[in-house]
Amino acid sequence: MKKKLLFVIDSLEIGGAEKSLVSLLNMLDSSIFETDLLLFKQGGDLERYVSRNINILPAPEYYRFLNSEKFKVSKNMIYFYHRLKTSINLRLNNINKRTLHSEQIVYKCIHKIIKAPEKKYDVAIAYSQGMPTYFVANKVNAFKKLAWINTDYVNTLYNKDIDYESYKKINKIIAVSKNTMNSVSKIREEYNKKVDIILDILDPNMIKNMAEEHQVVEFDKSAVNILTVGRLVSAKAYEKAIEVANLLKKEGYNFKWFAIGEGPDREKLQQLIKKFDLNEYFVLLGKRLNPYTYMKNCDIYVQTSIKEGFGLTVCEAKILKRPIVCTNFPTAKEIITHEEDGLIVEHDIQSIYYGIKKYLANDNFKENIIKQLNLIESYSSVNEVEKFYDLVRN
Repeated sequence: MKKKLLFVIDSLEIGGAEKSLVSLLNMLDSSIFETDLLLFKQGGDLERYVSRNINILPAPEYYRFLNSEKFKVSKNMIYFYHRLKTSINLRLNNINKRTLHSEQIVYKCIHKIIKAPEKKYDVAIAYSQGMPTYFVANKVNAFKKLAWINTDYVNTLYNKDIDYESYKKINKIIAVSKNTMNSVSKIREEYNKKVDIILDILDPNMIKNMAEEHQVVEFDKSAVNILTVGRLVSAKAYEKAIEVANLLKKEGYNFKWFAIGEGPDREKLQQLIKKFDLNEYFVLLGKRLNPYTYMKNCDIYVQTSIKEGFGLTVCEAKILKRPIVCTNFPTAKEIITHEEDGLIVEHDIQSIYYGIKKYLANDNFKENIIKQLNLIESYSSVNEVEKFYDLVRN
């Protein structure tokens, strides 16, 4: 008899955890597993890559209401009340000196009206912290429950005591890196007994195939094309990238820096670009369903992040053999060997600047990095699927 699995994640919009989940889902043996996927918000760009063997369930009714689906008048009124209640509490939370994570506020406001699938599962998997974990821990009927954590959890806004009420119902906590595991273990001694590491699932063949899907028309063949991929949020430190671009411009380098990603900081970043008169040098391309064609064709890949759950985009750039400059976020040394297959620099503007300049000013150094990247085996974490199999079988 097939094991019944349920995966839960907020959506399949483009992101590291989302890409990892799609890779994992597509590697599951459909002769062993009957797999359901529940998304709170449907329509994400990555949904089209999900295997047909995966059954995507309807979102819970309340989330469909938020997406303008109509129900009976009585239900609509209840859902409208909870939406209003949530909105008010989120605003109050923003002016509270002891701010809770917004996911905790939302769940507190709506948990009584959220219903799980009636089906009983062998294993239910929350593929992200926050709402997916609360939902799996408190709503889903499953023999075993797993919860992924893909961030530096100890340094997040999540109230750890509130979260404990959910995590104590979880059988195994899955961290995506050693740093993430250490971050989780600092919270409670009890977590040490239930945390395991499964690296973000990354299939190099899928990355390489997608990198050939279309041509890049935005790059300037007469200039050095620099690329960064990541949401436009403070954790990615795009402000520093823009200031580095300003230094490169003052030095007279012929370059164009492209950023793929969307997020709440767009307007602020666009103003900073305008302030430094960098409109012709630093381009916010927005969201792209397939960033790999850009990665494959860029001259230098740069990641300026303050923190990363693992650093999936750096791994992807490494698979595509691009010269990399990444800041010394906690997992960087798990991915890059400094001055052998890339550069790890400190988080300040000057360090990032000198890292990029090292490639620009020294062709031999750049060629040696590319040569080393071509000598080493492509980064792959497909074997991590076996760890997942062990967890769900036992």
